[in-house]
Amino acid sequence: MTRYLLPLILPLLVWSQNSNSLSIHHGVRFTSFTMSTQNGLFGPHGDLLDFYAQSVGLEYLGAVRKGRWSLDLDLYGTTLLAGNPFEHDVLTGKSSRYESGLVAVDAPERTALWMPSIAELVYQKNKMRLGLGNFALESTFLNMEHGRMIPSTYSGMNISNRWDQFKLEGAWIAMVGARSTSGFKSVAQSLAQYNPGLDTAGSRHDKTAVEAPWGLIYGAAEQAHNLGQWYGSFRSETFIVPNIFATVAFNERVAHNEHLWHFQYVHQSRLANGGNDDPNLAYFQQERSNYFGLKYSHKVGGVDYFAAGSYIDGTGKMMFPREWGREDLVTFQGRERQEGMGKTLAVVAGAKGNWSVQKVNHKGGVSTGIYMRPDPTDYKYNKYGMPSNQQTNLWWSQSWAGGEHTLLSLLVLKVPLSSMPLTAGQTINKLDMVNLNIVYRYTLRPMQKM
Repeated sequence: MTRYLLPLILPLLVWSQNSNSLSIHHGVRFTSFTMSTQNGLFGPHGDLLDFYAQSVGLEYLGAVRKGRWSLDLDLYGTTLLAGNPFEHDVLTGKSSRYESGLVAVDAPERTALWMPSIAELVYQKNKMRLGLGNFALESTFLNMEHGRMIPSTYSGMNISNRWDQFKLEGAWIAMVGARSTSGFKSVAQSLAQYNPGLDTAGSRHDKTAVEAPWGLIYGAAEQAHNLGQWYGSFRSETFIVPNIFATVAFNERVAHNEHLWHFQYVHQSRLANGGNDDPNLAYFQQERSNYFGLKYSHKVGGVDYFAAGSYIDGTGKMMFPREWGREDLVTFQGRERQEGMGKTLAVVAGAKGNWSVQKVNHKGGVSTGIYMRPDPTDYKYNKYGMPSNQQTNLWWSQSWAGGEHTLLSLLVLKVPLSSMPLTAGQTINKLDMVNLNIVYRYTLRPMQKM
């Protein structure tokens, strides 16, 4: 409890600054999240269990500012109203893959929880920003893009500074408030709380003994640049969990008129013992991995057409907790993951756009992708036993009344690429399925008091 209350006590420093008046901003946001997965729709396993969940949440948004100091608050509360996210399928013994994320996967007995996702004391001078407490990040692997009721945030300290064309940022993270969990946990505990998958020997990957006593270190540098008539930016990010792994991500984006290219490379390497002297208990059980990605976008009017391809080579699996943030990869699709995969080729194409009709703003799109993976029994390169598949996403969002109301719908269809027979365990929540999401949010406009 101390770690939750400390960031709330720290803002007493705000009132010690007498040079500026005090301003208080606050608001609330209501969320309704409906999700369902229909399993065994097209293949031989029509008796697989279907899952559904309905959750509602209330979020408090607050900001207290005085002089160069401020306190930012984003407090989430959520309740599961109905559903069967933790019911086990009789045939496979498995529960839901997606619906369980509307509550806490590490505490299935709880139907309600709250999380002080952001409680950050900030000092800002010119373009330098220093934060302490619970905060958000925006990076390739650490971000708030959660797709559930409560996003992923981080506890520790962060700093950033911006110059004309250059930006530096860094963070030391002691605890992770990962999405779909009951609270902030140490980095080692957070690594161990999700679907364990399989180790390189095909056994259940026991991560409960992983050691990460120094937390997680993050650093990034971004440089804007021009190449003739092309303008763009280069961003380098480093994620280090001492004693376990280091990940470096490079993103180069260049644009000219309606053309946009995005080049992406991710390299991972093991540090020390990978998390434990016993290789079967280590988190990072390989030497290294490499990810290569390329995306091209072409804008015509208000529609953005895109195509992307990526490859994870055979040096190892890409290992980074998917629940610490969305994989911001060029071949990303909602409700899909490439973490835990090696020797995997992905190709995605689609279109998205924005338009307005009678004061209602619309965003929508469609994408389809193929994911060619090693055999589900090749545990060295397929941690979760995922078959090769094709996935099609269709999404549409609306916002009105100045953004007070938003409505988002997402439909996901997954089918196998191969005609080879698959077991019920290789099918449930993975293939021959449709996942439907409907999210409504109402934000009461923040009020200000001087």
